[in-house]
Amino acid sequence: MVGSIAMLGILGGMGPLATVDFMQKVIALSLANSDQEHLPMLVHNVPQIPDRSACILQGGKDPLPSLLQGLKRLENAGAMCIVIPCNTAHYWFGALQAHSTVKMISIIDVVCQELVRRGITNVGLMATNATVAAGIYKQRVGALGGECQVPDDLAQQQLMTAIYDIKAGRPEQGSRGMQMVFDGLLAGGAEAVILGCTEIPIGLANIAQQQPERCIDATELLARACVDWYYSGHDNHYLGEKQAA
Repeated sequence: MVGSIAMLGILGGMGPLATVDFMQKVIALSLANSDQEHLPMLVHNVPQIPDRSACILQGGKDPLPSLLQGLKRLENAGAMCIVIPCNTAHYWFGALQAHSTVKMISIIDVVCQELVRRGITNVGLMATNATVAAGIYKQRVGALGGECQVPDDLAQQQLMTAIYDIKAGRPEQGSRGMQMVFDGLLAGGAEAVILGCTEIPIGLANIAQQQPERCIDATELLARACVDWYYSGHDNHYLGEKQAA
């Protein structure tokens, strides 16, 4: 452990830019007036974790061993709470939580809590093919009695191209593609759209600023939950009992 400091552990690298975006949001939301008052973070930013989508959709290499290795590195370094700023990786959240000796906060949980808080029952979802196919959000939204709309096949393909544009450092192309998908979901009746891949809030940063009521920024909600955990004495309603995998 690092003294008595309550360290937040970030299991990142999926992708690297999304990890940095998450950290920036934690810093921006922190209740700090000096360096010493900011939330301390340990970051495992390892992009070599096998591709999550390839595993879920094509039977590719399982990323769970690498995720577990990162989890244990963070625990051994003194992390008291661990988060994963990657929506698709939450396919393995239960398995990771079952092996964790510290608190974990789920990005899916905080998004669903926000939907309930705002009374949203018809929500759009922008996410990777794997997140959509695995029903990571759709099942949870349905359990709340809501409807979760996803893009049609052509729009989903366009969205995946845009996500990889962001990963490859082509933000302008990525932003254009994402905005078209976003507009299409709203036109289809969605009250708001879950930005359910951590590259999407980067590509739609202007939209999120101009139309915050239409955006459910999963990355920002996770960052806010981490800030709440730290400044409220390291335990709050986001952190329940550990669930079985």
